[in-house]
Amino acid sequence: MENKLSSIIIQKQAPLFTNISFLSMNIREVEQMELKNDTLLLKLLSDKDASVYYKLYTERMNEHPFLPDETPLAFTTRILQLCNVLFTIRLRNQPEIIIGDCALHDWDQKNNEIEIGGSLFKAYQGKGYMQSAFDLLIEHAKDRYHVKKIIGKTQVDNNHAIRLVEKLGFQKEKEENSTVLLSKIL
Repeated sequence: MENKLSSIIIQKQAPLFTNISFLSMNIREVEQMELKNDTLLLKLLSDKDASVYYKLYTERMNEHPFLPDETPLAFTTRILQLCNVLFTIRLRNQPEIIIGDCALHDWDQKNNEIEIGGSLFKAYQGKGYMQSAFDLLIEHAKDRYHVKKIIGKTQVDNNHAIRLVEKLGFQKEKEENSTVLLSKIL
């Protein structure tokens, strides 16, 4: 009989999870879950990735996502608790190097929708990697969560992110304060 996830999994070198969306998967399936195409490998964020993940968000000058005195592991654990699934983005030909992250969060089962988000280190921006990662993540959202709508939120002045999701078929729904909401019907 295979072990099923029933609570938070925090194992050496294993992904950190707190989300119920993995309850139907056995531990081995979760630990080995990867999404890939010819260019990218999306690998679940693990505790061993915490310092690189933290650096990714220290590079973003316009955001301050850290709590006072928050360690890389504490930050990573906190963000994982907010996501349904959180992947590191890696190049297929250099899988040991993390170039960014992408996530699905705020799954609304009643309305069959989920939010998508991500970030890349500056050195990897503008090369099509996030579009490729989002393509993989959107397929995963359809297959795993059976959603009919993907939502993206960003700052109104984040023209790169807005153009990226518009290329993927997202439409602007509304602007509130300094945030724009875009969505794609699947």
